[in-house]
Amino acid sequence: MWQKFLIFLKVSRFPLWITLPLVFFLGLAYGKQGLTDPSFRFAPLMIMQILMLSFPICLFTFGLNDIYDYESDKINPRKKWLEGLLLSEQYQGLVKNAALLMGFVFIGVSLATKNIINIFYAVTILVISYVYSVPPWRLKTRPPLDAVSGGIIGFLAPFALGFSFVDDATALPFHAYCFTFCVMGFHSFSTIMDYDVDRKSGDRTFAVAYGKRFAAIFPAVACLFTIFFIHVIYIRAFFLFCFFLFIVVSVIPSEKIARYSFLAIYLISIIITGIWVGTMIIH
Repeated sequence: MWQKFLIFLKVSRFPLWITLPLVFFLGLAYGKQGLTDPSFRFAPLMIMQILMLSFPICLFTFGLNDIYDYESDKINPRKKWLEGLLLSEQYQGLVKNAALLMGFVFIGVSLATKNIINIFYAVTILVISYVYSVPPWRLKTRPPLDAVSGGIIGFLAPFALGFSFVDDATALPFHAYCFTFCVMGFHSFSTIMDYDVDRKSGDRTFAVAYGKRFAAIFPAVACLFTIFFIHVIYIRAFFLFCFFLFIVVSVIPSEKIARYSFLAIYLISIIITGIWVGTMIIH
């Protein structure tokens, strides 16, 4: 039992559990009747969906990814602990069944909201997560669809889920699309660190298809574009910091530098997003 628990913990990348819930909170913060409204109150289904976006969705997304990335993970030195693991074939069936179960529970929670837009984006997360990793679709190896998928799963859909509770999610704010564009760029950048592994294993990711330099220039352009629409000083400073790192990697396309740059961006983005949401609630 303990061994299975550790497998689920490692596969679900527990440092990433907080990511989508924070994006959900941003959706709540942007809505007219959301976190900034004095009358706002957390509803049980809202809390359940926030929780579902942590471990359950991470297990679904990364579990399927680890199953179908088995061949490339065998030669990937990063797959040891926090950044995933080489999922032994004896556990692949267990993880797949658990992942699919989490998917059904996630949809069940969304159906309980009786909100058609919420249901649409919940289904979107599951479908895109599934076809991203699973053959014959495997969008991970069909750039630029890999980056587009990352943007939708990583920002647009969870943002819309939160927004749907407190506003009309058929008309998302312009910032939601800007940030989605940036997350697409971050995803393309993340493919640089596995460039050699993906090339050797035959996985045609964004960096393999378009080159490491372009995989760094694309997010640099996305950040530079978004800066013009951001008025919060420390958010603009964060995007400038990201822009600087992307430019450095575009000049020196080192997989090692890309890896540590990506980890730094992720950690700072979590802190910044938490502060931003907290500040919006206070004001």
